[in-house]
Amino acid sequence: MEIAGAYACSHAALLITRGDAAPPAQRDAIYGAFAEMGRAIRAAKADAVVVVATDHGRIYPLTHVAQFTIGVSETAEGIGDGGLPKCTVPIHQPFAQAILNGMIAEGVDLSFSEQMKIDHSFVTPLLLAFGGDAPPIVPIAQNCNFPPLATLQRSREVGIALRRAIEAGPPGRVVVIGTGGLSHWVGTPEEQAFRRRPAGTRMAEARGAVTIDETGPVNDAFDRDFVAAICAGKSAAFISEWSDERVYTDAGNGASEIRTWIVLAGVTNDRPARLMAYEPVREWLTGTGIVEFT
Repeated sequence: MEIAGAYACSHAALLITRGDAAPPAQRDAIYGAFAEMGRAIRAAKADAVVVVATDHGRIYPLTHVAQFTIGVSETAEGIGDGGLPKCTVPIHQPFAQAILNGMIAEGVDLSFSEQMKIDHSFVTPLLLAFGGDAPPIVPIAQNCNFPPLATLQRSREVGIALRRAIEAGPPGRVVVIGTGGLSHWVGTPEEQAFRRRPAGTRMAEARGAVTIDETGPVNDAFDRDFVAAICAGKSAAFISEWSDERVYTDAGNGASEIRTWIVLAGVTNDRPARLMAYEPVREWLTGTGIVEFT
C-alpha cells in the first residue's frame, strides 16, 4: 500500500452538535479545513482511510481495556454517542487484515475486533470531511482515557510500525488520519480524578456519561506549542520535554489524546505538516485543530 496523504485533527462531537454555538469565524475556519481535507482525500483517489482514533469507555469498558485495537470486520458500527446519529461505515477488510498481520510482524501485539464499533472520535471527522458518504476505513482505536496509557514514545513507535505494515501490504492507496485532543478538560474534577485511579480500583464504581458544561477552558498556548512541534517535525523533542503529568496539568485529561497525533508523526517519519486551522473554541470545550502532513 502507498500512503497518499496524512492528517491529524480534533474530534469532539460538540463540533457538530454545538456547531452554531461557536463564534461563526471559528466554526467556519474549522469546518472549512475539514471540508478541504475531505476533498483532498477524494482527489488522492485513496482506496481506504486508516483512522487512528480513541474510545471513551463506551465500547471498551473496564472489563477489558486494550491499548490498540484494529477493526477487521466488514463494517464499523457507529454507536451514536455524544448526540451523533448511529451509522454504518464500510471497512476495507483486506487492508485491515494486512495491517493487523503486518503490525504483529513488526512487534506490536495489536488487538482486533471482528465486530468493530466506533464512537464519536471516528464519526465526527468522517462526517465533517465526507458527510454521509465516507470511503472505506481501517479503524484503529487507541486507549487514551483510562490509565495506564501507552507512553508518548510508544505511540510514536507504533506509528513507525504502522507505516511499515502499510508499505508491506497489498497494492493500493491509503490516507492516514490521527484524531484526538487538543487541550480539554473532560468532566468534573471528581470525574477526572476517578479516571486516574489505579487499574483495578474503578470497576465497582464505573460511571456513565461525564458532565458537559456550556463552555470549558482551553489552553491555546499549549495547543499552539504542540501543533508547532508537530508541524516542524519535532515530535521526538516534544516527547523528551513533556511528561504525562505535565500534559495533564497544562492541557487537561482530554489532552492525553495527542497520542494519536504522535502516532501520525511516526507514520510520516516526522515529515513537516501544514496548519490548516486552529481555534480555541470554548463552546466546544476543546482546542480544535487540523494539520496536513506534507
